[in-house]
Amino acid sequence: MEQMKRIAREFVLLPLQEKVEYAVQEHEGYGQAFVFSEDQQLDWSDLLYLTIMPAEKRKMKFWPAKPVEFRKTVEEYAIQVQRLSNQMLYLMAENLSLNAPDRFVHIFGEISQSMHYYPPCPRPDLVIGLSSHTDGGGITILLQEDGVVGLQVRKDGDWIPVQPIPGGLVINIGDMVEVISNGKYKSIEHRAVANKEKDRISIAAFCNPEKEAEIGPACELINESNPLNYRNFKRSEYLESYFLEGKKAIEFAKINPSSAG
Repeated sequence: MEQMKRIAREFVLLPLQEKVEYAVQEHEGYGQAFVFSEDQQLDWSDLLYLTIMPAEKRKMKFWPAKPVEFRKTVEEYAIQVQRLSNQMLYLMAENLSLNAPDRFVHIFGEISQSMHYYPPCPRPDLVIGLSSHTDGGGITILLQEDGVVGLQVRKDGDWIPVQPIPGGLVINIGDMVEVISNGKYKSIEHRAVANKEKDRISIAAFCNPEKEAEIGPACELINESNPLNYRNFKRSEYLESYFLEGKKAIEFAKINPSSAG
């Protein structure tokens, strides 16, 4: 974890002309996330987004050659992240008493990773580090840099800061788990705020289903006390809504938005 944070910082502090060699194409690479218009307000952050698992889906043209340990470190970190995600997903399915306790593990087999860099901002009251959203996959495993608070989660209408814990990871529930659990697990709305004096790095690993995977509530979680809350859909259909709506993407799948949220 410490090595991952170190090489992430070494990359983001490279000269811009070296980083733009890996510029974003179709949502992968270095730059800004979710840019759809020259008129939109951009987040106060840059990121490097990579597909890391399964290995055959990696696009190595986006994997930086500097620092020299970058690729080796990301590979080693990915192996450990996948092991942890499998353990978490198995326990979550077991907690729901799903007929197949390895169901989540089989569904969320793809892992992508983003390294976010938030530089100091002279007017943090005028910008947002990363706009509020829910994650569009199964779970997210977040590694925060120590000493700088930036992540916030929404609870009961308020934004609550998530303090970095040395040696700790933050696990976020994503929209796909909310759907499959028929709302028993809730995806968490979150954002990142800028800091006037300090920069900050965070590293998120997203455990996702395949693009054409069929997603829907597990039948054993539908009953009179917990009626069907979501329709079935392909993840590709969801992604079209996600890139347009962000935190509201899951709404399109709700059968009765007022009662399922």
